[in-house]
Amino acid sequence: MKPARHYAETMFSNPIISGFNPDPSICFADGTYYIVTSTFEFFPGVTIWESKDLVNWSYCDSALKTEDHLDLTQSPDSLGLYAATLRHHNGRFYMVTTNKYLKFNFVVSSDNIHGPWTKPAFIWKTGIDPSLFFTEDGRCLYTSNGETDPYTKSRGIFGAFINPDTGEMLEPFKPICGSCGGSSTEAPHIYFRAGWYYLILAEGGTGMGHHVCALRSRDIHGPYEQCPDNPILSHASRKGHAIQCTGHADMIDLGDDRWIAVFLATRKNTDIPLTTLGRETFMAPVTWTADGWPVIGDGGHVELEMPDIVPAKQKERQDQFVDFRKPLSDYPVLKVRVPKDECYIQNKKTGEITLVGQERLETPLGHPTMLLIRQPEFKSELIVKLDLSRLKGTAGVCAWLQTNYHARMGIRKNGAGIVASMYRHVHDLGAVTKEKEIAVCDDSIELRIITTREHYEFYAAGVLVNRISYAGLTTGCTCGNCFTGTLLGIYAEEGEAVFIDGMRLKTAVST
Repeated sequence: MKPARHYAETMFSNPIISGFNPDPSICFADGTYYIVTSTFEFFPGVTIWESKDLVNWSYCDSALKTEDHLDLTQSPDSLGLYAATLRHHNGRFYMVTTNKYLKFNFVVSSDNIHGPWTKPAFIWKTGIDPSLFFTEDGRCLYTSNGETDPYTKSRGIFGAFINPDTGEMLEPFKPICGSCGGSSTEAPHIYFRAGWYYLILAEGGTGMGHHVCALRSRDIHGPYEQCPDNPILSHASRKGHAIQCTGHADMIDLGDDRWIAVFLATRKNTDIPLTTLGRETFMAPVTWTADGWPVIGDGGHVELEMPDIVPAKQKERQDQFVDFRKPLSDYPVLKVRVPKDECYIQNKKTGEITLVGQERLETPLGHPTMLLIRQPEFKSELIVKLDLSRLKGTAGVCAWLQTNYHARMGIRKNGAGIVASMYRHVHDLGAVTKEKEIAVCDDSIELRIITTREHYEFYAAGVLVNRISYAGLTTGCTCGNCFTGTLLGIYAEEGEAVFIDGMRLKTAVST
């Protein structure tokens, strides 16, 4: 299966949004493209990215920023908010998603991408990966995977017209198609082209067997026929390729019947198919066969360098700097579960933030005091500065995958000096693996994490405290599902700590 035609001769680089940014959904409004990505147990919920040209993306906002919008109080790791869909209709944004922890799907809406968003309107209690499709006459079809009958366990993709402002079902929620022969039928999105309703879905689970299939029907409720060349996107047979786990695609018409797809995929740290970065957002052209079926990429394959879709120059990725003189909401920083506001005290005039740690980071279903940034590349460097004169308890820097998979370097006072202590948690084992006394002559100390494809190195005042393997921070090494990726940041536990200026994350792009 080959594309019907090619796009521009210039190239762009994948992923377009790097680091832990899975399950992308795209829409266009007022000259800007927007993508939302999943956040699971992290707060705020549903990250929004924006771009004018599809290849240069920056942080826009988060959709769910209050506890009224998002309850993650007791959400286990990799539960919380699953895949969202973002759509724009009649001047209004609609975002639908699943709170897997509370087991319900809901919709919020806003006239402005920055909100305020309405309070969540309940739609349905089962299924994940909800989506919305607005018909030409203004009706809204809601779809998701799941089951409706607890006895027959009917599975596949279900659909019903709803009121998108209230979540009310306007007709019975019924199956519109079964699987395409694979497991974990999910991520449904519907589009209309040339008299056909196209249903794009994912199967195979979100691991090495992940892939995308296409179906179509003249009737939005089905029955849907399968593309004879399914899957239309798959790297399941490309075990040695740098890109793995391709799936969960959303498509958009750029005009003049030029289409693109955004989807999740992973990049391998080494020859072993493990990744510390998690599932990232990739993009590829969509072409159409002579008999009207979509093809993603080059016959269902994609590369780290792809033919350009629009005549735009892709800029080099910039270092990230979270300036403590500005609101944290200006940056894509994440906290775990429901943050306690009293544990994050920001002084914008002095450029300081005080973290109040009330519990240890490995507390099950805890609410650790941390500020985290997604690790965007295999080679990166986090740099922060800690005020020693006001340190109470332990504080430092952390590489965080989830509660049971993280590594942190804590600084504590020891008489007139300080000690840097390395703590690692892997599976159900947690231990201090290294301690060093650090000589300092100033009231502050610089802390660093330097990452490579194989190691994480932790430095205090320029002294290497510990070098650890990447293995304990990869999504493939966990006992159960891990849908996130490694984040880097600062923390405090059982005390208070003042961090100065901000967090700087330097990146060296490493494909």
